[in-house]
Amino acid sequence: MEKERKLENLEEKERKIASDNTDNLTENKEEVSNLEKENKELKEKISELEAQLKEIQNAARVIKATFENYKLDADRQIRDASRATSLRIMRAMIPLLDDFKRAFKHFELSNNLEEFKTGVEKIYEKFVRTLENEGLKQIDATGKFDPFNHEAFEREEREDLEEYTITEVIEDGYTFNGQVIKPAKVKVAVKPRKKKEPAENTENTNSNKDNSEGKSSESSAENRGEA
Repeated sequence: MEKERKLENLEEKERKIASDNTDNLTENKEEVSNLEKENKELKEKISELEAQLKEIQNAARVIKATFENYKLDADRQIRDASRATSLRIMRAMIPLLDDFKRAFKHFELSNNLEEFKTGVEKIYEKFVRTLENEGLKQIDATGKFDPFNHEAFEREEREDLEEYTITEVIEDGYTFNGQVIKPAKVKVAVKPRKKKEPAENTENTNSNKDNSEGKSSESSAENRGEA
């Protein structure tokens, strides 16, 4: 009887162990399944990110190539514009060069200095007009000194003028398309400095004043005595 009871207990333990093992196995299978699912999702996410990264890299290469092409085009346009500007200026200068040659040749034949001077003045006027057409302008150097357009080359003490009034143009200044490329060198008026009297003169003045006062006192005393 006791053996049967022990046998039943043993069988019960075995069934319990078997049941626990079955439960553990089921739980492990579920964990494995969940891990496999997460692993699959992570791989899909990684693949998606790799695809996005590849797209970004391709876009970056396209942008870089586009920028390099744009830079090359911009540099070429700048060179072409600079070359075109130089060419236009040279074409404008050639007639002046021809005028100088004709003036020199005429002077060699006529030896007339007055005519040569008149011819050179006309060429100079034409040269100035050519430069003005290209954007060069002479800076106005009259009136008040302007530090943005003028350079104070010399100062002149003047009582009759307001301080920093321009009194003389030493060298002309110029702007090119509104930008100062050479300020005008000018002479400006400043108020004269007050001169201090030397100490010796001050002492002499005081001495003379004392002598005058002394003589005046003596004269007053004499007048009182006579009275």
